[in-house]
Amino acid sequence: MNNLKLSLPKPKTQLSITLLSLLLMLPGLNSCTTGDNNPNPTPVIPETEIDLPEQRFLEFPGWLGFGTKVQQNGASQFRFSPTSGEAQIAMFSEQWSLVDPGTPLVAIAPGIREEVTLRRWQKEPYGCDNRTTPMATFNASQTFPEGAVWVLPPSQGDAATALPLETLPIDRIPEGVLRKNPPDPKQILAWEAGETIIVLEQTSDKTATLTVTDNAGTALYTNPVEILSQPGAYEEAIDFSKRIQPGISAPIGAFQFQNNAVPLLVFWRPSLEGDSFEALVPRGDRLELVDVGSVYYCAF
Repeated sequence: MNNLKLSLPKPKTQLSITLLSLLLMLPGLNSCTTGDNNPNPTPVIPETEIDLPEQRFLEFPGWLGFGTKVQQNGASQFRFSPTSGEAQIAMFSEQWSLVDPGTPLVAIAPGIREEVTLRRWQKEPYGCDNRTTPMATFNASQTFPEGAVWVLPPSQGDAATALPLETLPIDRIPEGVLRKNPPDPKQILAWEAGETIIVLEQTSDKTATLTVTDNAGTALYTNPVEILSQPGAYEEAIDFSKRIQPGISAPIGAFQFQNNAVPLLVFWRPSLEGDSFEALVPRGDRLELVDVGSVYYCAF
């Protein structure tokens, strides 16, 4: 009798485990297996950008800067604008002291997207009484407008677009946003940035309401604001015809980031002795207020 040689198949479960192990060893496939558990993976920072300062807004790359004015006593759109005859952008920041001059970045403002370079970090003249303030300054090939400028790492230079902030007539404010009917034009300021609307409405001699909505009037953010006072020195009612109202916020920049329907909005809030800056940051279907920092200018 001839002997039969039987070749028994391996269990299918063992074969599946072996194939899965091989697949997980292949580059690029392992990360796919955890995609559902990590929908917002931490971006890989290029080696050339490791020395850049920590980014403030986590999922929003970049840093807040400001366009400079050239002459110390020249006309200025904003009181806080840094003065520099050599740099086009400045940041009030302690973070850039270890970054090499000449480091490339990308800066955006309405209608501008340009590669810029770090000029230097040091204490620069700012305010009154020969005071200085730590600043990082940047060189660009063109003048940037006064107001907010967003500076991005080169690898994410296309991550955002700067939107123009434009004055919005009262008759274009969506129905239901204003509290008073009929509205008083002297007690209302309004702007639009893309499809986002910003409204300041005076509610009393000393208070107002800041409201941000989409262009259909759906509220994204609402908060009361109040004019500052100093007994015996500064005690005034709100007057929207004046450029500076201490304690009353005003938008100075809007930046639309990818995958966000609502832009990040930057506000200037003057005080009696300096200026504070805040950002309304998109968090899902709402905006969250984040303190960006403040700078001393001069004693009141």
